Amino acid sequence: MPLPHIALAIFIQILWGPIYVLAKPSVENYFPPVLLVTIVYATVALLLSPFYPRARTPRKTLFLLAFFGGTLQSTAVYYALKLLPGSTAVLLMQLSVPIAIIASWGLGRDKPNIKNGIGALLCLAGVVVVVGRPDATSAYLGILAMLICVTSWATTQAVIPIVAKDHGTALYAAIARFATPQMIVAALLLEGESLLPTIAAIPAGSWLGVLGIAAFGFALPYSIWYWLLMRHRVDELTPFTLLMPVFGVVTDTLVLGQPLTRATVLGGVIILAGLAVVVWRGKPKAAPIPPAQ
Repeated sequence: MPLPHIALAIFIQILWGPIYVLAKPSVENYFPPVLLVTIVYATVALLLSPFYPRARTPRKTLFLLAFFGGTLQSTAVYYALKLLPGSTAVLLMQLSVPIAIIASWGLGRDKPNIKNGIGALLCLAGVVVVVGRPDATSAYLGILAMLICVTSWATTQAVIPIVAKDHGTALYAAIARFATPQMIVAALLLEGESLLPTIAAIPAGSWLGVLGIAAFGFALPYSIWYWLLMRHRVDELTPFTLLMPVFGVVTDTLVLGQPLTRATVLGGVIILAGLAVVVWRGKPKAAPIPPAQ
């Protein structure tokens, strides 16, 4: 992967890590999770569609990509944020790496790679260390929501390079357009009875926060992500998401005041070790010297 592309992959994690943690107060105090995601996707569609009004990818395909890579994934992640500490939720997201790699191998887009597989297993071990044993029903439900999130998202990432005809911002604009009506239906079904009183009680500052989440947590990073996804192997790109918890945990500790436990630090170190295994390419083999004539 060229150095500029590596820099872009890291930049995405700098945006994703803090944004999910900073969204936690919003889903705890003001916005029901499905309503929050609905507003986010509607905002993204309004921001991007004037520049990318049409997509070449078939509508049926976009509908399914939007549901599994947007509606289901985003709803689950914000329910998880409501039930789990922000740092734990962000670290659990790293399960998407081994799932995406296995899905990509299974679909035949990438060939199995022992080194990448070992790195993914290290990542999984780090997540297990961080999570430990849940001590409350809400923690179990939060973990279940996050498992639904990462499985849906990771599988979609493996499928996108095979079925999508667009890339980058054009693809994400189309996904946002299809995800918005899906999210509206989901919000009415799951949170419909309390939507109007809830919306009326949301302070103006929180609305600005949601606009920030839409722009810097979704529109910008996902546009770059889908551009990279169409150009690189899934098992090369997805391990960069292992950097997300580094930025997320720091934000959770410094901004929200969550304690930084030994398990979190140890699990984070193991996760980063898994990333190092995946991205390490070793020294290139020297070309054989031709025999003297």
